[in-house]
Amino acid sequence: MLLWILSDLHVELTRGWDLPSGDAQPRFDVLVVAGDLIPRAERGVKWLRERVTDRPIIYVMGNHEAYGTDIQRTFEEAKASAEGTHVYVLENETVCIGDVTFAGATLWTDFALKGDAYRAMMTAGDRMNDYKKIRIAAYQRRFLPHHALTRHLKSRAFLKNEMRRPRHEGKLVVVTHHAPLPEMSHQASRGGNDNTGLDPAYRSDLRSLMLPGSDDGRGAVRPPDLCIYGHTHESFDAVIGDTRVVSNAKGYGPWLPQQRTWDNPRFDPNLVIEI
Repeated sequence: MLLWILSDLHVELTRGWDLPSGDAQPRFDVLVVAGDLIPRAERGVKWLRERVTDRPIIYVMGNHEAYGTDIQRTFEEAKASAEGTHVYVLENETVCIGDVTFAGATLWTDFALKGDAYRAMMTAGDRMNDYKKIRIAAYQRRFLPHHALTRHLKSRAFLKNEMRRPRHEGKLVVVTHHAPLPEMSHQASRGGNDNTGLDPAYRSDLRSLMLPGSDDGRGAVRPPDLCIYGHTHESFDAVIGDTRVVSNAKGYGPWLPQQRTWDNPRFDPNLVIEI
């Protein structure tokens, strides 16, 4: 199966660029979009359906999908918009296409990357737009770092449970927005990771899930074949343990005519890998 992998297209902060269309599109079987397509995920579903009409699309919300809205409301509206179509909006959910199971979650982070989760949560809450622009509880309250942590823990438990399920001859692809490993590629992200004080809000260390685990009575953990992520505005492709880990994020831009490039100079709009 050929997967066309993209993330962080940030349509709201892009002018003069669009998804390749027609013969310019690569040969692929499934398009995977790992979040931060556009604020309001239902708009993201519409945008994708207009550009890829004949093949399945896996779409995981990023943090920007919830900007200016209620995080649960936009997810529900995206699910309703995608119902009965070839777009699959996944949050702690799976879908099987052929012999491949896709498990999707925004994931958020556990803020533990530097060893002091409390301090990392305080820093993120003070400095990040996520905790100023996202609402919960039917718009009644602000989304805060402890809400993100709760969501991370639920997603982590979901992913671990999926890794325990028998796969027979099939494969498991995990799609998240937030990064599941602490490594960075050689270039820093202008989207936030140039400030190491915020790294714990961008990354968690899930490398233990990329190694076979012993059976604790609930079934042995079998690592996914592939993890796809976004959020960090970087390109990454490496094998960690038994899992290939890939990111292909565009980031902000271009904004023609003033800005003619995007954040990640290594972004490949036609990146396809085989699983």
